Amino acid sequence: MSSSLTATQTAGGTNLTTGSATSTGTAAAQATFGKNFDTFLKLLTTQLQNQDPLSPMDSTQFTSQLVQFSSVEQSIRQNQNLETLIAMQQTSQSANAVNYIGKTVELTGDKVSLVGGEGIITYSLPEEASRVIVSIYNKDGQLVARSDADTTAGDNALKWNGYSDAGVKMADGEYTVDVSAIDGVGNPIKTSSSVVGVVTQVDYANGTVLLTVNGNKIPLSQLTAVRATPTV
Repeated sequence: MSSSLTATQTAGGTNLTTGSATSTGTAAAQATFGKNFDTFLKLLTTQLQNQDPLSPMDSTQFTSQLVQFSSVEQSIRQNQNLETLIAMQQTSQSANAVNYIGKTVELTGDKVSLVGGEGIITYSLPEEASRVIVSIYNKDGQLVARSDADTTAGDNALKWNGYSDAGVKMADGEYTVDVSAIDGVGNPIKTSSSVVGVVTQVDYANGTVLLTVNGNKIPLSQLTAVRATPTV
C-alpha cells in the first residue's frame, strides 16, 4: 500500500482580550501598611503625651521607627510602578500581536492539524540523516500513519493526505507527531518539529499572548517564523 505521507523540501476576526498585571498583593500590602502606620502614630502620640519629663522617650529609637516605615512605603510604591510598567508592556505586546492575523506562521510543537483532509508536518534536522521516520498518532495515542521522510539537513516538510496506513480517511482535527532520525552509524539525531498555519485569532490570557493556528491556541513565545500568506 502506498504511503499517505508525501515528503517535500521547504523554503526558508480579531478577538484581543487585554488584562492588566495583578495588583491585589500590592493593594493589600498598602492597606496593611496604612493601618499599621496609623496605629504607630496613635501610640507615638500617646507616648509623647504621657512621657516622664525627667526621662523622655529615646529620640534615636523614634527616628529608627520612622525610617523603617518610610522604607516600607517606598517599597510598596516601587511595586505599584513596576506593575504599571508590566501591564503597559503586556498591553503593547498584545496589540502588536494582532498584526499576525492572516499571516502564515511557524511555531514549535509536536502537533499537526488535519484541515480539509490535509496536514503539513514540518521538522528540522541539524545534519544529514541516514533515515527519518515520521509517526502520526490520534488523541488516544494510537498510531495512525508512519512513513520515511526526507533526510536532508535543514527544514523539511511532509504532506499528509489524511489517510491512515490502513487506507481509512481520518477526521479533521489535531494529531500528535513524532519525528525520529538516525545518522549513518545508527546514532539518534535530535530533531525539532513545528506547526505551520494561518493565524485566525489573537487572545491574551494569564499574562500570555496566544495565537490561534489551525484551531489551536499556541503561545506567541513558540513563534519561529512568519511568512506571507499566498493569495488565491
